[in-house]
Formats: sequence, C-alpha cells, structure tokens
Amino acid sequence: MNDKQIVIIGGGLQGLATALTLIERGEDVLVLEREEDVAHSTSFANAGMLTPSQSNPWNSPDDILQVLSGIGKKDSPMTLSIGAIPSLFFWGLKFVANSTPSRYRKISSNLYELGNYSKELTKQLRQKYDFSYDESEKGTLKIYRDHARLNKSINNHQNIFSSNKEFTVLDNEELVELEPQLNPIKNDLAGGIHFPNDETGDAYKFCKNLEDTIRNNGGRILCNTKINKILTNKGEVNCVVTDRAILQTKRVVICAGSWSREILKQTKLNLPVRPVKGYSLTYETAGLNNQPNISLVDESIHTAVTPFENRIRVAGTAEFVNFDNNIHPEREKYLNDMLKSIYPNLYSQIDKTTGKLWHGFRPMSADGLPFIGKTSIKGLLVNCGQGHLGWTLAMGSAALLADQLLDTKSDINSVPYRASRSL
Repeated sequence: MNDKQIVIIGGGLQGLATALTLIERGEDVLVLEREEDVAHSTSFANAGMLTPSQSNPWNSPDDILQVLSGIGKKDSPMTLSIGAIPSLFFWGLKFVANSTPSRYRKISSNLYELGNYSKELTKQLRQKYDFSYDESEKGTLKIYRDHARLNKSINNHQNIFSSNKEFTVLDNEELVELEPQLNPIKNDLAGGIHFPNDETGDAYKFCKNLEDTIRNNGGRILCNTKINKILTNKGEVNCVVTDRAILQTKRVVICAGSWSREILKQTKLNLPVRPVKGYSLTYETAGLNNQPNISLVDESIHTAVTPFENRIRVAGTAEFVNFDNNIHPEREKYLNDMLKSIYPNLYSQIDKTTGKLWHGFRPMSADGLPFIGKTSIKGLLVNCGQGHLGWTLAMGSAALLADQLLDTKSDINSVPYRASRSL
C-alpha cells in the first residue's frame, strides 16, 4: 500500500472538495465513505444555497431563546430534546459564551470572509471543469414579517459586509417586482433584502461532478467502507484500519461531518462539534404555474425555499437531538405550512404525493466556526464544523486545509478557523 497517499475520511461536500483540491496540487488521495455512494448523508438534499449572506452563527441571543422556547416541541423552527441536554451541556456553555454581541459580530465577519472566498473558488471550479448542477446566480432574497426584525438585520449586515453594494433593502413593491410570486403575501411583509452575489444549485449534483472529476484525475473513492480506528505511534499517524483492510498512511484528513467527533475520540482528541438535525421537503413542479425564480429565506422562521429546474425545495428547522433518525409527522407538516405561507398559489397546485422528505445532521461547532487543519497529532488533520454553511464554505475550507497540510500561504487569514484552537 502506498503510504504517500492522503486518506480522506468522508465522501460528502467537505471530503470531496478537499480531495479535488489536493489532487490539483499534485497529491495522491484516497477517499473513504461509509455509505453506499458519495454525498448520501448531510450533503444529499440540503437547501442548495451558496450564501455568504447567511454568514451568521446560530448562537445569537434570539436564536438561543428560540431553542429554549422550543424544548420538547416539534412545531418550532428550533428545538431541543430533553434527552439530549446532558450530552450538550458543556458544549452548550461554549455555544452560549460565544453569543455576546462582540463575539457574534466577529464570528459572522469571519464566516463571511470564508464564505465569499469559497463561493469564488466554486465559480472558478465550475468554469474550469464545466460543471452543471442546476446552478443560478440570481442571488438570495430574505423576507421579513415585522419592521423591528428587518431593521435589526439591516444593521447586522452593515456590520458584516464591507460595502452596501453587497445587499439592497427592498420595500414591498420592490420585493414583488423582483419575485412576483410574493404578491399574494405582500401585505403581510415588512420588506426584504436582496443579496445579488449569492448562488444556488443542487449540492448532490455538485458532489457527483466532484466525484467524476476526482476519479478522472487519478483519485480513488471507496464507498461502503467503515472506519474502525486510526492508529498512531509516538504522536504520529501510522495507519487507518477499515472493515476491509489496513491502510498505511502518514496523512489523514477527517471530513466526516457530525461523525468526525466519534472518529477523533479514538485518538483521545475531543472535537467540540455536535449534530444539529435539519429537514428538507422537495416537490416536483414541472408544468405548474406560479413558480418562483429566486431562492428565498424567511428570516423569522429559519426557512429557505429554493427553486430548481422542475422542482422546489423547502428546507429548515434545527433540532438539537443528537443522532435521532426518527421523523415526527409534525416536521413534514411544518415544512408544508411554511411553503404554503410563502407561496400559497404554487402550493395549491403541487401534487403532494411527489414530496420527498429528507433529514441530515449538520456538524455545528461551539463557536460557529469550522475546524480546519492540523491537530496535535502529526499527520492528522480535520475539516469539519461548517454547520448550516456546509456548501457555502466547502471549496474555501478545502483550500485552507490544503494550505496547512502542504505548508503554503493562504489567500485569506486562516487563523480563526484553525483546528489547533481546540485540538
């Protein structure tokens, strides 16, 4: 076995992005994925947004209050399971400690810088390899149902973005001009914000493009492969033991999303990342009237609606429930209610039997920033903790990871995201 290869654990957005980035820099990579195919977990049916505009951690005081008010509920946008509280206690203390106004603004700015950098790398990749994944460059539209929340959001974005050219505040008439399908609810809205630099697309299709390009450029991907343990010797990576073979390697990158923490536990490293469960519901819309043309976020309920070709997807909710795969009927009803409240005309035409409900576990870090790069064990690196911004941050995170692994200078400041801040 080639011990010069880099073994990447995880075949979702972060793992595949990391693999292709390293291949482009001349490295030999092997991707190990536990599922039957790549991108079959958290990357499969997410909201489909590359949105630097959403560069806010989920630990604002408003979000924390929403989580606490949703304890035990299934009809709230953010909920906390009573049974999950013990395992979240110390992580939650760090989560709350990073919610002060100054920390929140700083983290948001860091996320925006990485998100914007990542989006540009994604665009370059699309052009270089002629990727196609239902992409759209129309931006994102945020709508608000009360003036206080709208004004607060405007102030927040002014603190994060380098210039007001990156967003435009719209009144109700301008909202409907940009997205005519909002006309039925126009009188229920306080206004909106348009972010023209955001993009959308199908993340699963993007991952399949990555997979093909990795294989075509000499990279290897093994699915249905379970990681048993990572063996170290004198503080240095020695090999990876799978259910198939023992792989000799001196360099391993953990990109296993919310499962990264469990893998790292074997090496005595404690990664402060916890799973936050999210849902999406996708409907077929071929031949229907009243189809929207731009992705939309309803800020008050953490719900996103993304139109694809002949499909529409509503995504949202945040459940702090550990790895609970149960799907309560209230969750599907909640997503349907949200779609109906935003696009009632389209919703009335949709064939509800075409709905595809999905859930995934977002890897959420305690401070809202991803963990990227070297750990205290030589040759062991991580790329994890992107939370609700998994696709937005993917290519940028991969670039920073490659920079650290190969000891090259990064295009942006990598210090805020360094894994060494915790590992």
